[in-house]
Amino acid sequence: MLKKRIRISKNSLIFIIVFVIVLIAYFGSSLSKVRNINVKGVNDLGAQQVIDATKIDDNSTLFNVLLHHKSISEKTEKKLPSIKSISFRTHNLRDLTINVQERPTLGFISKNGGYYRIIDNGQILKQKMSSPIGNYPTYSGFSKSRLKQMSNIYANLPSNVKTNVSEFYNAPTKLNPYRIKIDMNDGNKVVADMRTVKSKLKYYPGMAAQMKKKGVIDLEIGAYSYPFKGKK
Repeated sequence: MLKKRIRISKNSLIFIIVFVIVLIAYFGSSLSKVRNINVKGVNDLGAQQVIDATKIDDNSTLFNVLLHHKSISEKTEKKLPSIKSISFRTHNLRDLTINVQERPTLGFISKNGGYYRIIDNGQILKQKMSSPIGNYPTYSGFSKSRLKQMSNIYANLPSNVKTNVSEFYNAPTKLNPYRIKIDMNDGNKVVADMRTVKSKLKYYPGMAAQMKKKGVIDLEIGAYSYPFKGKK
């Protein structure tokens, strides 16, 4: 049986040698390292916070980032659970863009002298904050299961209602274990039932607009309002 001989032309050999030399020179120079890092898609996370979690800096090479992008993504998402997904894109041969998709923040709970963020899957992040960030509500007195239920209800409220919610309180009674209270940013308070609050809160803006004085909007059974006692 005859063996086929692979012949490489002189020009091809020269090209391969030059290519290898250029490749070695590139990876041995500063041109192969990341020059600028741009983070897109962050809302509640800081850009630098994301960069620090990826451990990518100006000593990292673009080739290494692209080669290990999957493991870098997994480690970053583990360190920052509020990140739903993360991807990398290069341009200009030296610049890197990190695209982030965050899990929505649904509010904060206060415990141990600090505030902890609640994200869209009901998970409470371990990162302790001295005060809440953004225009999100706080939750008080809820069990873990009720907290998840209440935060999911908040997530599906109309945007004009969500931005007005300041704090949710678990306020059960013997007659109604599902009773809650809500402080609104406009100064009003709401009394409601967890089982019906999602459908009833959509009427809040209209009811609040008709109130001549700040007071309570009771949505627990019916839907009516009355001014705070002692307020003129």
